Amino acid sequence: MIDFIKEVVNKLVGKKTEQRYCCKDCLCRLNTVLDGEATKEEMLYLQEHIDQCSPCYDHYNIEKAVKEVIKHKLEQRPVPANLIESIRGNINKNC
Repeated sequence: MIDFIKEVVNKLVGKKTEQRYCCKDCLCRLNTVLDGEATKEEMLYLQEHIDQCSPCYDHYNIEKAVKEVIKHKLEQRPVPANLIESIRGNINKNC
């Protein structure tokens, strides 16, 4: 779903999908920062990186916009703590 949204955004702003890339380190920290779960060091790293890296800056703004849309459209429900930890573990394993 996210790839579809990115492709649509790329078409809207006139960029080809194959031109869009983002540094792996930035991607691993991006969602942590946008979810408000990052340390000050992670936030500083991301800010310094996107100040220097135009593709990552664009990616950050797209992800931020998508998260805002989703946040306002979805119903908030409590999630079991063990499910949250399991998902975080899987995400961190891939970074």
